[in-house]
Amino acid sequence: MLTNLYLENFKGFDLINIPFRPVTLLAGLNSAGKSSVIQALLLLKQIGYQRDPDTDHVELFPNGDFVSQGSGRELLHEFATTDEICIACQTDAQTHNWRFRYDRLTHRLVTEDTYERGDLATLAGLRFSYLSAERWGPRLTYPYEDAEQTEGLGIFGEYAIRRLIDHGEDPVTNIRVRHPNAKGVGLLHQVQAWLGELSPGVRLNVKPLRDAGVSVAGFGFERRGDVASRYYRPTHVGFGLTYSLAILVALLSSESETVLLLENPEAHLHPRGQTQLAKLIALASHSAQIVIETHSDHIMNGLRVAVKNQDIFPADLCFHYFRRDGVTSHIDTPVINVDGRLSFWPDGFFDEHEHVLAALVQRSKG
Repeated sequence: MLTNLYLENFKGFDLINIPFRPVTLLAGLNSAGKSSVIQALLLLKQIGYQRDPDTDHVELFPNGDFVSQGSGRELLHEFATTDEICIACQTDAQTHNWRFRYDRLTHRLVTEDTYERGDLATLAGLRFSYLSAERWGPRLTYPYEDAEQTEGLGIFGEYAIRRLIDHGEDPVTNIRVRHPNAKGVGLLHQVQAWLGELSPGVRLNVKPLRDAGVSVAGFGFERRGDVASRYYRPTHVGFGLTYSLAILVALLSSESETVLLLENPEAHLHPRGQTQLAKLIALASHSAQIVIETHSDHIMNGLRVAVKNQDIFPADLCFHYFRRDGVTSHIDTPVINVDGRLSFWPDGFFDEHEHVLAALVQRSKG
């Protein structure tokens, strides 16, 4: 399990240590540093040997399969007193500590030390699964066969439908997330059941068009006292169901020792659906570790309820509130008790509802 992330001179952070738990929630104002934490973790997967074959120096590549950040200069804190960036993460098994010096002529980030091939191979043990906020929305077709046959869901969730087609009958191994009303323990049945929690009465149908190398999905709706509706293409049912589908597949099919990095899982969902999604996140954390970037008080409160309902221990849940002082980011970390209450409530931490209510009840002048 990922336990700590240490950043030095990285983007908006001059020096910070961020603890992680089985579920870690990153919240705060826009551009306060939440995404930078996830980007730092993903950049660890973009460390490689310099393209020059005659050196054993290691380079941090800002642009790669997971994230594209421009140049090395843009990763260096604006007011850093040195040209050195440090990204270090600690797991239950070991610590990965990498220091890169920014070259102002080439704009590259390269270590001064040399490394053995085995040192770099340890990064393969970081099993990150990332779903971007820029996930695929409603489309007429989804990829099924292509040149890059990845086993994952894709950072945009573009292969979620393919996972359901190829592995829909595979049993969900995490017993805690198995929905009691599902028609079976297979992945597709479980996704169907949880999709119904997000939007009651919804049915899902997926199938491949193998000759075309694509797959299609459809959503139907139960009708009380009558036959169910036909299936509609995703382009006719809005963004919420499609946007959340990859999140459900990731949570229900995640394997032990995997770290799920989820950006804005609540996107386009009704508040009820967001609360139910938080419950699933809490249950899924008994298998995988989950890091969430969110602006949703419903996700946050749903996790607090999950603590009170003993779906997750309070020690297994961590809330970080990010705030910015100029260009430098800081965090506040309230502690959660067994009743889901917080030890303190940082200013700006999901308190806009109270501010709006106060404005509504305030007496008008005159």
